[in-house]
Amino acid sequence: MKPFKDIIAAGDSLLFDGAMGTLLYTKGIFINRCFEDANLSAPGLVKEIYQEYLNAGAQVLTTNSFGANRFKLSGHNLGDKTALINQAAAKLARDVAGDHAYVAGSVGPLGVRIEPWGPTSFAEARATYREQIEGLVAGGIDVLCFETFADISELQQAILAARDVAPEMPIIAHIVMNPDGNTPIGTPIEWAMKKLDEWAVDVVGLNCSVGPAPMMSAISRIRATTKRPISLQPNAGLPKDVEGRQIYMSTPEYMAEFAKDFLQAGVQFVGGCCGTGPEHIKAMANAIRHHKAMVGHETGRFVAFATPRSQDPSRQNDVVEAPRVAARDKSVWARKLAEGQPVYSVELLPPQGVSPDKIIANSLRLKAAGIDAVNIPDGPRASARMSAIMTAVMIEQRAEIETVLHYTCRDRNLLGMQSDMLGAHAIGLRNLLLVTGDPPKLGSYPDATGVFDVDAIGLTNMVHRLNGGIDLGGRSIGQPTAMSIGVGVNPVHRDFDYEMKRFKYKVEAGAEWAITQPVFDLDAMKRFLDFIARSDIKIPIVAGVWPLLSYRNAVFMNNEVPGVVIPNDIMDRMSKATDSDATKVGIEIAQEMVAKLGSDVQGLQLSAPFGRVELALAIIGR
Repeated sequence: MKPFKDIIAAGDSLLFDGAMGTLLYTKGIFINRCFEDANLSAPGLVKEIYQEYLNAGAQVLTTNSFGANRFKLSGHNLGDKTALINQAAAKLARDVAGDHAYVAGSVGPLGVRIEPWGPTSFAEARATYREQIEGLVAGGIDVLCFETFADISELQQAILAARDVAPEMPIIAHIVMNPDGNTPIGTPIEWAMKKLDEWAVDVVGLNCSVGPAPMMSAISRIRATTKRPISLQPNAGLPKDVEGRQIYMSTPEYMAEFAKDFLQAGVQFVGGCCGTGPEHIKAMANAIRHHKAMVGHETGRFVAFATPRSQDPSRQNDVVEAPRVAARDKSVWARKLAEGQPVYSVELLPPQGVSPDKIIANSLRLKAAGIDAVNIPDGPRASARMSAIMTAVMIEQRAEIETVLHYTCRDRNLLGMQSDMLGAHAIGLRNLLLVTGDPPKLGSYPDATGVFDVDAIGLTNMVHRLNGGIDLGGRSIGQPTAMSIGVGVNPVHRDFDYEMKRFKYKVEAGAEWAITQPVFDLDAMKRFLDFIARSDIKIPIVAGVWPLLSYRNAVFMNNEVPGVVIPNDIMDRMSKATDSDATKVGIEIAQEMVAKLGSDVQGLQLSAPFGRVELALAIIGR
């Protein structure tokens, strides 16, 4: 067998195998187990699957290592076995392949969000991929096969790791495509393929997510951006729900027809992904042999038919960021912050029902008192209330006072978040406080699903990009959004270093101002302000201030509200206050906080417990 790079250079076509996870499941490895652990716990079963694919006619066996990175394996308490599992995956495949087939080392996404969408850095991602690839190389692979990548930035780190470990190892880089022709986060495949071409991978391609027909339609789009060889490994169609089970419906015969069509269109490597088994690969192998005989190429090489290059110039170039709206021009709130003026906001919860009358009346009262904005939490403590966006719109339209809209990552995926941001801008909302959100288990519906596609860092990155006229997929949206981006920060977090690391990430991601959790511990607040001064973080800080109503309220806040810590001296003061004086004492404590904070902060977010705006106004003497 000649080296795999020579196969690529010669244009020889090869047939890859099909799904691994599908067969492991049908052979008794349940879905809640780690499939990659079977390399150590059930090596005979894994070799049996490899052998079935080899007997079916596969010329490349793909290792059982798709999810064998430290992040995913740690979820099964197997992180310390990362190298062993990958080496075993490659060695088992090598033992079966012998001199009859090549071995491709399968590497999939990490399963965590990396920058700019999450807290995992590029360096951490690259090191994690390096560890996995070292194991595969030690086990004897012939080629690296990156599979099912939606985030092109993450794929780049995997490619860089491969170059670190084995610079001469050939690389096949697959991205995942939705039926609409873009990646799941909206990246056009032309742009993704262009980047892969720039990064000099040996083969580009698509795998998973869709069946063969959409991939067939994508060939001309790939050819429009790169001349590199193409690999296509579709699912056995889109799964259908049959009595609660997801069943892949494409027959072996159907997959075989497309295998011939792929080769006829100039695809060099074909194979199968989810839902495909040895019977599909056998049918595809027979179809390919028949095709070879028909075209009369003894060497097995196939002529790639020319495809027209895309005439759309936007598909050929990276998107250029649009001119951003200056911070002071986004809103009155943003202008005051940019000019160093003090700002005051009052937090009002959205209604639990359908009537906005009370919150509108309170907002009118706050406007009359000279408050700059009304803060609208987004499902605080995982509660179900009126849409925060719709509440903010009604307040701005009916009370004619600006709002600061809290927006969480808990309830929407990335696409929903982007849609909301575009809609919020279009309807006139400008001030955003971007937060991760309380988990559903804290609220009245603990079994509700928390989405958390990204956290507040990733969300800040997304809105910052939209402010530059670029969407999730790297495409121009035309007119950029003009959101004033705020983030939360907790000066009394139990792990101060961790919280400050995340805060710096938020600032780097594009945060323009920050609001703290309610301040009761002035020493902790001073430590936070000292930290940002030393770190040269220059965004305005708005301090949260909460008037305690009673000792019972103080106990609840201290024990039940995430991120709130009340020092013992304040708890003592509240415990000694009589029932009739407790609220007065709570306001006095808040006033003392404001006086001691002074000019160290640029503004105050005042809470109005139970909608009692007079308590919030009393803190600042209005």
